[in-house]
Amino acid sequence: MQENSNFSNYKFIDREEATIQLCSILPKDKMQRENWLLIALSKGAILMVEKIAKELSLEYDVLILIPILAPNNNECQIAMVSETQEIVLHGNLVRSFNISKDFIYSEAERKFNSEIVRDRGKFRKSLPFSDVKDRNILLIDDGCETGLSILCALKSMINLEAKKVSLALPLIPDDLFSILDLKLDKIYAKHVIENFISSEYYYQVLEKLPKKVVQYILESSEYYMPYKKEKN
Repeated sequence: MQENSNFSNYKFIDREEATIQLCSILPKDKMQRENWLLIALSKGAILMVEKIAKELSLEYDVLILIPILAPNNNECQIAMVSETQEIVLHGNLVRSFNISKDFIYSEAERKFNSEIVRDRGKFRKSLPFSDVKDRNILLIDDGCETGLSILCALKSMINLEAKKVSLALPLIPDDLFSILDLKLDKIYAKHVIENFISSEYYYQVLEKLPKKVVQYILESSEYYMPYKKEKN
């Protein structure tokens, strides 16, 4: 892990370069020996996870996570819900905006029944999420802002009885690193950034992957666990 006091001028070219640099700090031998399961936390991360899985011959899955937005601000994430129906709240924002938990849980149920069920059909043909019990898990994303998706994924993995849960990502704010480092077994981050701006700022190109591209990657993969089991 490399810490940076002044990272404002550095940018990855794209996810491919970020993946190469991230791979350079992963414990590859240990991961292969212990047969870690990789978990993508976003559609953008699927491209990264596929490359890492291919290099290390490890299986992966995608955990579907959907943000819950503030009632009057569709850019402000106040909570996150996972396909395993775990919910994590951004406590400070919820209290600041005086948002009721009834609203959050109602939105979580609505988003599960619409968006999560939809994405399960598109990206997993409605197959169940992989069995993670007693396995070492590596959560992977291309960046993070609030940590809600990571905490929600961690909660899901713990409740599914994973053995250990670690995190890998190219960059992370230093304050968020300090918080998550107490909750995860290990964080592999290429850059820990002071005065973090946004994940997009540190990439020259960070395009949203079209759903058709995501579907093609998953359907073509030798390592995407749901389809691999289906084929077998």
